[in-house]
Amino acid sequence: MTYNFLEINDKKYPIKFGFNALRKYSAKTNTSLSDLDKLGANMTLDGALILIYCGIEDGYRAANQDCKISVDDLADLIDTDYDAIAKAMTILSDQMGGSKGKKTKAKKK
Repeated sequence: MTYNFLEINDKKYPIKFGFNALRKYSAKTNTSLSDLDKLGANMTLDGALILIYCGIEDGYRAANQDCKISVDDLADLIDTDYDAIAKAMTILSDQMGGSKGKKTKAKKK
């Protein structure tokens, strides 16, 4: 599986906005499938954090690693690196068919 890295305060977190991450986001926020194409537009702060968290959680899954952060931990990290939200939204755009971003192939165990 392919994924990118989101750098927050000089630490890299695997991130993947595939169907599984979107499924989790949809379940946590009660977002319908028809509304997923509007991701990022008029999004609440809570919605943005949950979306980024779902991407990170699925990035860890794709990297065959345990995700050891929570949404609250992510909010604390973003408190010290506000650019992380914009970086995550750029990765989302790239992975959903935007510009061709650099992706990393996960190593098999």
